Amino acid sequence: MDYNENRPRPNLIDISNLGIKCAECNADIDKLPFTPTKKEDGTYGKIYCYECNKGRRKDFKRRF
Repeated sequence: MDYNENRPRPNLIDISNLGIKCAECNADIDKLPFTPTKKEDGTYGKIYCYECNKGRRKDFKRRF
C-alpha cells in the first residue's frame, strides 16, 4: 500500500493568472495546493507541475 493513498487531497488554488511554468518541463501551471510567494528578486523560484513533482518524489527516500 502506498503511504499517500490514505491522505486526503489538498484543495487546489487557481494560479493561472500568475503565468507560472514548471521548472522541469516548462508546462503552464494552473493550480497548486498552496499560494506561491515571490522571492526578493521578484521570481517564484522552482515550482514543478504535478507530473514532474510526482517523478521527483519517487527519488526521495522515506525517513521512517
